[in-house]
Amino acid sequence: MEVQGRLEGKQIFRLHGVPYTRVFYSLPDDPETVLQCQLAESEFDADLNVGDPIAITYLLKTVLEIRRGQK
Repeated sequence: MEVQGRLEGKQIFRLHGVPYTRVFYSLPDDPETVLQCQLAESEFDADLNVGDPIAITYLLKTVLEIRRGQK
């Protein structure tokens, strides 16, 4: 399932030498609640900036990837 959202923040870190991103995002139906997930570098478009629209791919309430969304 793909849901549109908004990027609220990102934090890049390394875990055992592998780059990951902690992503903070909000959904249109509840813009006051900021959610977070951790994604491998290959599952997140690193050129996204705070405030950008994003497309969040979920599987069983788990975020699989976040890509650039529609404006």
